[in-house]
Amino acid sequence: MATEDITVQHSASAQTAYFDTKNRVLCLPVWKDMDNAMYDMLVGHEVSHALHTPTEGWQEFVGKSGMKHMFLNVVEDARIERMIKDKFPGLRRDFASAYKSLNDRDLFEIAGKDLSGLALIDRLNLQFKIGLHCQVPVPFSADEQQYVTRMAETETFEDVIALAQELY
Repeated sequence: MATEDITVQHSASAQTAYFDTKNRVLCLPVWKDMDNAMYDMLVGHEVSHALHTPTEGWQEFVGKSGMKHMFLNVVEDARIERMIKDKFPGLRRDFASAYKSLNDRDLFEIAGKDLSGLALIDRLNLQFKIGLHCQVPVPFSADEQQYVTRMAETETFEDVIALAQELY
């Protein structure tokens, strides 16, 4: 899927999947309750980072700010997930099933919470994960709806940086 010779590692100590863009290493967690859909979603997500997230060009925006990195990652995740599902349409079912499972486990820690009280960036993250895949209603004001639309339409990494900067 990655169309290059990447290294794939499975790690019991990994909290989540990740892709090291510099060293071209895809690391997948070993979870005892991971089904095939979850595995395929994680692989698809990280392979899309391999295909679409540049190694350079984001450090200047992020600097030493973990918060800026989080904003960039939320916007970039929406873009790369859309792109991998367009390239491999069979992954759509896996993404929907995996996000349903993660939502059922309350991975996002939203059970019993009023989502309208969450920060905009957190609601955008939820929208593109469980709103899109599980039809969980994520509230946005009329003014905020533009950001949902713009995230859904990011094409380039430069678009991602510009939107992340504005959101930040």
